[in-house]
Amino acid sequence: MTVLDMPRRGVVATDATHFTVELHHSLTAADWPYAADPRARMHIFQSREFLDVWMDTIGRARGAECCLIAVKDGERRPILYLPLAIETTFNVRLLRFMDAGVADYNAPILMSERTLTRREFERVWSEVLSLLPKFDVVDLQKMSGDVSGAFNPLAYLDCAPYASSGPAIALNALRGEVDARPSVRALRKNLGRHLRALNRIGEMNFIVNPAAGQSDRIFERLLELKRRKYLRTTGRDFLAAPGVTGFYRQMTAPGRIGRISHLSALTCGGNVISAHLGFIGRSRVYYVLPAYDTEYQRFQVGHLLLQHLIDLSLEQKFSTFDLGLGDFSYKKKWATHHLALYACERPMTVAGALYLQMRRARRFAAGTGLREWLRIARHARTRLRRSGIRSP
Repeated sequence: MTVLDMPRRGVVATDATHFTVELHHSLTAADWPYAADPRARMHIFQSREFLDVWMDTIGRARGAECCLIAVKDGERRPILYLPLAIETTFNVRLLRFMDAGVADYNAPILMSERTLTRREFERVWSEVLSLLPKFDVVDLQKMSGDVSGAFNPLAYLDCAPYASSGPAIALNALRGEVDARPSVRALRKNLGRHLRALNRIGEMNFIVNPAAGQSDRIFERLLELKRRKYLRTTGRDFLAAPGVTGFYRQMTAPGRIGRISHLSALTCGGNVISAHLGFIGRSRVYYVLPAYDTEYQRFQVGHLLLQHLIDLSLEQKFSTFDLGLGDFSYKKKWATHHLALYACERPMTVAGALYLQMRRARRFAAGTGLREWLRIARHARTRLRRSGIRSP
């Protein structure tokens, strides 16, 4: 624990405000805020409920060193909380948020109306780095520019725009601005036709936050459909990553559904044809893990479930429906605003600099199509060798 002396804004340096930077390794020791804490500004992904499951599943499976930072003022009042983790990849140690792909937005929890100045934050950040175990790369991704409307001080870091943003719907605008859009009117009309067509095939039902026995069945079906989607589109099964399936499974445990997680499905003739697992908290619904059965793709069953969830969220007096990470066209039809996201990638050692160079090379190859070209070329050479023909 370290105490920093910092001048108040607009006051001479001799009249100092004290900041304390603390490093903890457990949520209890850090007195980490719950999602319902009225003092806090946060995304649900940094709440105590979310991180408790993350540390027990993904953090443990990945061997992450969980580093919980608390910054307090001279009267021991919390200013912010920052959930970080050090992970090892190719013997390179990376400083990241507690994320690993299951958090859409990363940021500190802000506990004070007071905004740190750039100078104050730089000194706090320097102290944070000195308290952390040694690492090679600062690798902070998907950082939101603000947290519930308050400036995110991590934006003072050397950041670049992230590849996508976070679209969302202000639900008080749904029946006015959003439903008045020609694209949304046409979408709702089209989905109404699909709904009637499905009802002719079999009895249709929307299921939201089911009881334990039914939730297990829906969750396992969601995993099956989502795994097919990952393999079909990327060739990799994200759900097979260390701890990920366990994380989502714990989120559907009794006591969490309807409190932090939100499980739903559309069934036709008793079969789950689309499903979704998301999060709820602080008057916000987070649309995170959807999937649908491609045999029913022509009925737009994923869109039918999304429309139902949006309308239900308004009925249940939520203020925002967060469409989650990604600037997809179907989200743009609904969105009233977008959350700007940023990334900070900074080497701390020679090994870290080499790692980031390799990452930039991979991104360049992916962006230019070079990776696919090399894959095709390797495949062609293999076929030539097998045929006995020498390649040029």
